[in-house]
Amino acid sequence: MAPKKNDTPQMEVSQEEFASMMYERMRMAIRSTLETILEEEIEAVTCAGRYERSPERQDYRNGRYNRDLGTTVGQIEELSVPRTRKGYQTKVFERYQRRRGEVDEAIRRMYVQGLSDEQVGNVVEALTEMHPSPSTVSRVYHSLEGEFEGWKKRLLETHYLYAFADGTYFTVIYNEEGCKMPILAVVGVKTDGQKELLGFRTGDRENEQAWKDLLDDLKARGMEEVDLWITDGGQAMINAIESRFPQSRRQRCAKHKMENVLGYIPEKQHAEVEPELKGIFYQDSHEKAEQALAAFCEKFARAYPSAIECLKRDQDALLSFYDFPKEHWKTIRTSNVIERLFCDVKKRTHKMAAAFRNENSCLLMFFAITRSLKFRRISMPKEENRAPKILHNS
Repeated sequence: MAPKKNDTPQMEVSQEEFASMMYERMRMAIRSTLETILEEEIEAVTCAGRYERSPERQDYRNGRYNRDLGTTVGQIEELSVPRTRKGYQTKVFERYQRRRGEVDEAIRRMYVQGLSDEQVGNVVEALTEMHPSPSTVSRVYHSLEGEFEGWKKRLLETHYLYAFADGTYFTVIYNEEGCKMPILAVVGVKTDGQKELLGFRTGDRENEQAWKDLLDDLKARGMEEVDLWITDGGQAMINAIESRFPQSRRQRCAKHKMENVLGYIPEKQHAEVEPELKGIFYQDSHEKAEQALAAFCEKFARAYPSAIECLKRDQDALLSFYDFPKEHWKTIRTSNVIERLFCDVKKRTHKMAAAFRNENSCLLMFFAITRSLKFRRISMPKEENRAPKILHNS
């Protein structure tokens, strides 16, 4: 991918704003360091790394829980804490609270000066009350990178009910200039209703091959079937999905389509048109939705021909969600699931007020944030109430 140059504008900020940004960066550094040490602790307790099979294993990971933590630079919300099946209780927070000022200062120096083995060792010692060996320091330093590599290679389910695909942008330094770097991502919904981030990578959103590369990676890790893909109107992405998953249905994001249609209508007329346009996606059945769409087109075709032409371009894909369980319509008629994921990542990074030094640091930060996010499971209807799966392109 050849990134497009887009110089990061220089902004004047007050001392108060600068201090706020620095505190936010500090909280992120503390969060990252504590979560890394928690992972090292769990690895020592279980005698096995994440996704690792080991004959020496003593325990198994059992998900995570979130907790808030007060620091000298403010509250860290929803810190991700791993659990084990045997119920191991970490001592990290107890030790952190006793030496909070010292630890925060050490992390501040690490952040300002760049990580070193000695500085990482100081933080580990403050939390574990033991002087770490060079190998332990190295593991702490690289544990997140190692986990990221393992995560990228993990096996996926063969069948997903739904998959949401989209891309977003972050600012990365290339040749001393701030440039927009796109990240493409896919979120899947398993057959039990659980959502998960399946994969992400760099790539131009308008580049069909970049999307194919991402989908090929998912297929190589075991993903074979997706009942419904939920996307915006990006043709490169649509072409890639149709190429790699030709039997899947596609749902065009209703929210994006409504915005596109309204873009062809004068703003003063939105109050008249928007409720009827929105009503197409809130009918009781596919048949009634088709009737509402036809009535809308007939009513406004003469006044807004360009808007009607825009609406008809995705007519079949717009109503695909009606052929799936009614309990899921709210979730699958838009791409809000993946949009919220991007929003959560940017909520934690935009206050940093600085570009990422390189692609790897951006990707690692994306992983570090998403690994601690909790997806809400969608409820599954009873077997007898499920709509039949219809396999054809639309």
